Amino acid sequence: MAETPSSDSEQNGFDAQLEVAATAWLSQRRGKPVWAGPPPVARLIANLVPPDQRKAGMTVRELQGRWGEIVGDKIATICQPDQIKGETLVLKVVAAAAPLLSMRSTEIVGLVRLAGAGKIKKLSLVRAPLKQAAKAPAKATNRKLNASEQRKLDEQLEQVTQPSLKAALTRLAEATASID
Repeated sequence: MAETPSSDSEQNGFDAQLEVAATAWLSQRRGKPVWAGPPPVARLIANLVPPDQRKAGMTVRELQGRWGEIVGDKIATICQPDQIKGETLVLKVVAAAAPLLSMRSTEIVGLVRLAGAGKIKKLSLVRAPLKQAAKAPAKATNRKLNASEQRKLDEQLEQVTQPSLKAALTRLAEATASID
């Protein structure tokens, strides 16, 4: 008796039912690829930035690099960011400028928050020499007060009797007028 071939696929050693079973088995038990690729960059650098600075939005190094454009060149010459402690930005300050910066601390905090360090809520001033020599202006640029400012200052200083104190307060008013 002669055998009749049932199909061409069986003659070639191909079994459709076996192929379906093999595909189902492989789809459930696929192995991991040999090489998964590089790890995400965020995971690699996570340990380089301390956790409290990651939450702040900006690191101290970023603040130091952009300090002049954040607060302006005049303020940047008398102070610089030193570190971030929780919600406090610690600034190194030239000793003579500490009172001026403490007066303008809410303005500086607002500028820092606007620049991207949203967690910062207050400043701490440390009187210390700045790391890099601040560029001193070639010449003092105190502007003279205009007539209305001078009248207002004279009215405020009427009760001051000591001429040396009155002169010092006038110089202070001219110096602070040139900062604005």
